[in-house]
Amino acid sequence: MEREKVVVVGSHVQGLFMRVKRFPTADETVLGWDFKEALDGGKGSHQAIACSRLGLATHFVGRVGRDRFGENGAQWMASAGVDLTYLYRSDQTTTGCGFVMIDPHGVPAITTALGANAELSTADVDRAEPILAQAKLVLVTFEIPVPTALYAIRRAHELGAFTILTPGPAESLPRDALQNLDLLAPNLTEANILLGRAPDDLSPPATLAEKLQEYFGLARVVITLGEKGALLAEGTRHESIPAFEVDVVDTPGAGDAFMGGLAYGLAIGAPLVEAVRFGSLTGARAVTVRESIPGFGTTAEIFEFARTHHFEIPPAVAQAG
Repeated sequence: MEREKVVVVGSHVQGLFMRVKRFPTADETVLGWDFKEALDGGKGSHQAIACSRLGLATHFVGRVGRDRFGENGAQWMASAGVDLTYLYRSDQTTTGCGFVMIDPHGVPAITTALGANAELSTADVDRAEPILAQAKLVLVTFEIPVPTALYAIRRAHELGAFTILTPGPAESLPRDALQNLDLLAPNLTEANILLGRAPDDLSPPATLAEKLQEYFGLARVVITLGEKGALLAEGTRHESIPAFEVDVVDTPGAGDAFMGGLAYGLAIGAPLVEAVRFGSLTGARAVTVRESIPGFGTTAEIFEFARTHHFEIPPAVAQAG
């Protein structure tokens, strides 16, 4: 049986947004404005919505509370076509919540209370085995217990899926932690933390990718670089993928839009480098739209965005579309 499904194992976190002129320092209060309960979830629900809107048969494995935030998240995912058979409800714990401050450049600073995400267990992953066994791709995010995330990667790998990890919020891991992982996709900060370095270490992305491959024994690493694009390391090959230049409105959710585009490319059989380029395109569109979830486009919307801006669509993606 040909595998076509995509499974996301990860978080849902209700985003609460406020705009500020600058981020506060320790023991300082700054005034903000434009507070809202935004159309913004956690890394897991974001990636599930992004994949589903691109037309992939997507399933979500995660936990929310029995509360309004949990209902909102479930409705957002269901409206995008995400299958929620394995969305579990916690009776004693509230849905995760993230507070996001956005500066005048659209750059966010984020704190997250995991809430029910912290209760996602290996037993929950085991209960989702019927869908994991049908998956072509399994995307795993942190914002859930790291042991659960690593267990999900191992089980998905054993069941024959291609496994992808977005390791945020990152923490240092033992060398053998990612032995069942097919693709690691951190940003620069996460790459540094995974290697036990200072989060703002200025090592070149190619050096970081090589160190990640060496330390964890990985064949493939993609480091996202924001407005500078991405760095792909596949075996001994390193390639810089430039970003598409657009007028930025908001950046929250851009990384998850990138992951949705990358997953779409891999799901249709595109080479990894073309999948990364399509991820850059979906991420570029996302930052031109206010709030995260509205920025996750359909394939038709991404193609139209590319045509309007005279951006090249990767050949394998264009042919499939």
